[in-house]
Amino acid sequence: MYNHSTLRSLYYTVRKTFLNIALVLFLGTLLVQCAKRGNPTGGPVDIDPPIILRAYPDNYSVNFKAKEIEITFDEYVKLQDLQKQLVVSPPLKNRPIVTPQGSASKKLTITIEDTLAPNTTYTLNFGQSIVDNNESNPYPFFRYVFSTGTYIDSLQLKGKITDALNYKADDFVNVLLYKMDENYTDSLVFKGPPLYVLNTLDSLKTFTMENLAAGDYRLVGIKEENSDLKYNPRTDKIGYVSKAVTVPSEEIFELKMYQPELDSSIKKITHEGKTKLYVGYTGRLDSLTISSQEKGLFTKTRITKLKEQDTLQFWFQPVIEKDSILLDLNYKEFKDSKKVTIKDRFSDSLIVTKQSDLSLSQPLVLTASTPIETFDLSRFKIMDKDSIAVDFNVSLDSLKNELYIDFEKSEMQRYKIDVLPGAITDFYGATTDTLAFNGTTRSTSDYGNMEITLSSGSQWPAIIQIVKEDLKVVKEQVASENGIYAFENIDPGSYLIRVIYDTNKNGRYDTGNFLKGLQPEAVVYLPELITLQANWDVRETVILE
Repeated sequence: MYNHSTLRSLYYTVRKTFLNIALVLFLGTLLVQCAKRGNPTGGPVDIDPPIILRAYPDNYSVNFKAKEIEITFDEYVKLQDLQKQLVVSPPLKNRPIVTPQGSASKKLTITIEDTLAPNTTYTLNFGQSIVDNNESNPYPFFRYVFSTGTYIDSLQLKGKITDALNYKADDFVNVLLYKMDENYTDSLVFKGPPLYVLNTLDSLKTFTMENLAAGDYRLVGIKEENSDLKYNPRTDKIGYVSKAVTVPSEEIFELKMYQPELDSSIKKITHEGKTKLYVGYTGRLDSLTISSQEKGLFTKTRITKLKEQDTLQFWFQPVIEKDSILLDLNYKEFKDSKKVTIKDRFSDSLIVTKQSDLSLSQPLVLTASTPIETFDLSRFKIMDKDSIAVDFNVSLDSLKNELYIDFEKSEMQRYKIDVLPGAITDFYGATTDTLAFNGTTRSTSDYGNMEITLSSGSQWPAIIQIVKEDLKVVKEQVASENGIYAFENIDPGSYLIRVIYDTNKNGRYDTGNFLKGLQPEAVVYLPELITLQANWDVRETVILE
């Protein structure tokens, strides 16, 4: 028998033993958990841009004479797309050398290799080229400003970038200011450099030019290919303000960018067929005349145009038995002469093809591999699926070399177009054999319709166009007054509506000319992209100026 004291002692002994065992098991489990492999969480992602700790000389320094600038950051940074992002204003003949490039550092060194102009405020705009080394968080739009004089120019000029024909403005437009003094001529835009420059980068369609001096300026925007701050009409878009811009000004100036039409010129002429030359050109040469310097060399000639190319086809008779020929080319005030090498080429033969499927609202278009000279209307026949004859018209576009067969079509109807022997005669006197073109129209419910109302307009004529997002024109009409204009049987899809003010009344959009002081013809877009569904009618109103 145990007494109470003994039992109590035994109780505490057993309890302590169990507590010790529990403690050992807990520590063992903890050690096992700590020994297990796992992926570290890494903490939160760094989203903060680097911070500038100091700059030497100080940013916004005056009486600047240094050749080297040091910028120190709180973390390692690197340079990204510096050549495109860094803009120096006024431009320097030699761009500053910024190091390091290709590696990370907490310090950027900017070495100036040019002699700086006296009493001038300079701006080095880095855009978003300075990023931290780990997450590439940019230091946004860092500008280092200094003056070689006793004060920093502090005036501003504001503006916006638009596009004359496109509904979207371009990225990375160089905005240029030229001092309009006794030395200014418009040719400076082609030769450079400007007095001030800013780049809109990839996110801005509005701009503010800062640290400007008071004065009168020419304001120009250039979307460049090679970033030399010089306007090249062959590759660059341009926009400009017609009047002189005075700084300071509260006005917001618009730079309406456009692709200029190149001056008329002949790029090259090549012998592509036994009696066919290809004439590559720039500008507008749609009614070019071509003749041989040797009289009587050609007994017959014809010009056609390759579709969607700036190339004319010059067809001639007879076959030339020479190594080369000399040609004279004329178009209005344009004149040129070219020597063409004649090679051994095959003759072209007449092949007629259908250009597209049968459409409810468009004529059937036939095109040929040689120029269509004439057609015999009596040798064309059109029948519907019930073998009932259908009335039609045929017309020829000589330059495009397209034959249009137009007739009233019904939906869900099958048509057979027979072209009997001799219906088409080409430039060489060859005629077609029997041709047959079959097609079935779709239901009107497969298409959509648009009804466009023009209001408040006072400038006529105006060209209403329905275009795809890539700006390909789907349908157009010429409007001569405010009112409702219907566009039927349009394929489902996404479209934009635009109206062109046809100022010179030539039936097409005309771009600008900087040297002649001509702005591009005005274009108004309905701002929303329209989704047209099958069997739907869309009604929109365009308010004109």
